Amino acid sequence: MNPDWQAARRAVARRLLRPSAQADIDAPIDAASITRVLVARPNHRLGNVLLLTPLLQELERVLPQARVDVLAGPPFAACLLQGYAAVDRVDTLGARPLHAPRVLWSLWRALPRRGYTLALDAAERSQSARWAVMRSAARWRVGMVDGDAAGLTQAVPHADCGVHQAQMPVRMLRVALGLDPDAPLPALAVRLRADERAAAAARLGAFLGAVDVAAPRVGVFAEATGAKRYDDGYWQALIAALRARMPRMRLAEIVPAHGRPMLPQLPGLHTAPLRAAAALCASFDLLIAADSGLMHLAAASGVPLLGLFKATDPARYGPYGARQRALATQHLEVADIARAASDLLSRA
Repeated sequence: MNPDWQAARRAVARRLLRPSAQADIDAPIDAASITRVLVARPNHRLGNVLLLTPLLQELERVLPQARVDVLAGPPFAACLLQGYAAVDRVDTLGARPLHAPRVLWSLWRALPRRGYTLALDAAERSQSARWAVMRSAARWRVGMVDGDAAGLTQAVPHADCGVHQAQMPVRMLRVALGLDPDAPLPALAVRLRADERAAAAARLGAFLGAVDVAAPRVGVFAEATGAKRYDDGYWQALIAALRARMPRMRLAEIVPAHGRPMLPQLPGLHTAPLRAAAALCASFDLLIAADSGLMHLAAASGVPLLGLFKATDPARYGPYGARQRALATQHLEVADIARAASDLLSRA
């Protein structure tokens, strides 16, 4: 990259990262006076939008009077957050915000004028999220830190927030408000409408048949990126183990958005727009997925889910809750995974 361009970009970044108001460090938050909240997590990946949904549920619970704006990454964020009545506005930034100067300039001008009383940096070590919180001019500005707390009024140590990416901002908010950070934590949730669920249930019923406890409908999603991907031989072995364990199950592949089946020996259901894909996931009796955006979408649908992890840490990214489980598979046989799937299905 041209050195002059690098220097200019750093100068722009320094200008944009200046806070719009001085920080009143550790001034106690008056929850009753909070009327407008900014939540900033401008990551462009599908999973990172869904990882915000526990925080939105917590805001509904502890600040029911507040309206919420979300700064996310991808343009589809708004459709995923439909159903969160407190959410007024969803702004989005691309993967490289400085490559979209008009969008960045518009936000830079707008953020301090919106009347935020609370701004939450809901990302871990994101320069863009911290910039938005600092620029917001909110009375209280909260973020997770393990070093620089410039521009924040409440700096919550990372150590107090746990490690799971969906739970960390919830714990951060609770610490900032003086609440118990270890109280039960909300799960990921896409709030599907009844008609969306009904359409997906009818589609799956026509494809695999009606609900039958003795013959569960099991979906498999094999797509993942980079080191998170399992090879074809692994999936073949796992499918054989699942069939040996649950011989009457009805198995189908959820085909990735690119439209190319990963498991052509299985009947395949193509994913539609994201909300329809979430409703389809919710219609299965069990879903097994490699660590991916679709896995997070399935988790948010509430389906009984087994997430398979080989490269990333399930303690940070895995599905959680009574109906969902994350498995680190590096030292497991496919028979162990089939057993875990069967056990999860019986509990669900």
